[in-house]
Amino acid sequence: MRTLTLPLMLAASLALTAPAPAQDLEDLIGDIADSLLQQELDKQAYIAAQNANTVTAYRNYLKKYPKGLYRANAERALVRLGAPVEGSPDAAAVAEAQLGITASQKVAVQRELTRLGYSTGGSDGAWGRNTRTAIATWQRDRGDKVTGYVTEAQLKVLLKGAVVTPPPDDTPSGTLTPAEIEASLKLTRAQRTEVQKQLTALGYDIGVADGLWGSKTRAAIKAWQKVNKKTQTGYVTASQVKLIGSQAGSVAPPPAPVNEAALEESLLELTVAERADLQRRLTRLGYDTVRTDGTFGGGTRRAIGEWQADGGEPVTGYLTADQVRLIRVETGG
Repeated sequence: MRTLTLPLMLAASLALTAPAPAQDLEDLIGDIADSLLQQELDKQAYIAAQNANTVTAYRNYLKKYPKGLYRANAERALVRLGAPVEGSPDAAAVAEAQLGITASQKVAVQRELTRLGYSTGGSDGAWGRNTRTAIATWQRDRGDKVTGYVTEAQLKVLLKGAVVTPPPDDTPSGTLTPAEIEASLKLTRAQRTEVQKQLTALGYDIGVADGLWGSKTRAAIKAWQKVNKKTQTGYVTASQVKLIGSQAGSVAPPPAPVNEAALEESLLELTVAERADLQRRLTRLGYDTVRTDGTFGGGTRRAIGEWQADGGEPVTGYLTADQVRLIRVETGG
């Protein structure tokens, strides 16, 4: 877009203004000139920060122009430089990640939240939307800052100072259920598909090797566990995954190519309403998604890719959790 000079912008603004008394017109001209001058100063300050491209430079810009025209761009640049804006969900997420919370501790937190009346939708060690909502509600009721991510002090409260350690790999325990032990492995969709293919190669019918472990896959795991003298739970442990792979050996079919970016987006489990909201937000940012019906078609993928390119992100056309939050930040939360 071509940049207008200050005099030309002032003239254009006056041309759109209705006739006014001389004194009012003088005041109007002064107000418009001040506004245009502030916009120009704002722009120059952001360009200076952009040229420096440092955390300090962008934070200085935000400090000087907290409501500046380029605030969203500066915040996005901070996230890209690994320094999320203070007080943002990204900063809270980074701080929580640095705590190094173990899978068993996550299960313990979910159980404590459930005991306190905050439903997490299960105690599997995977902190998804339900657990984040439970944490946020608990934080609100305590009068803490609501982020959905725990601080070190909050973690100690929820764990009550206890150090929770996971049980031995194949040892029955009252601490974690078989499903929780399997969940703590954090197997990707591709890894689940590979296990299914390995079980098929060993002669166990899992149905379709699609990474979705339904009743057939669970039955196949139980049958394999029975043959190998393991507790028949239908859920695998880390050593069992290794043993299945070892037994299948080279006879297991090679894994199919996986679009990791698409897989990561699918794990977000975005609802139709959330997808439609993101399409509207991208449109507001100037990236035409063609439709806002909650279906990510070619137009939406292209818009996501353009937004990623403009922000210096890897262009995949698929969103990560951090990018979803960033789009929301850029459009006012």
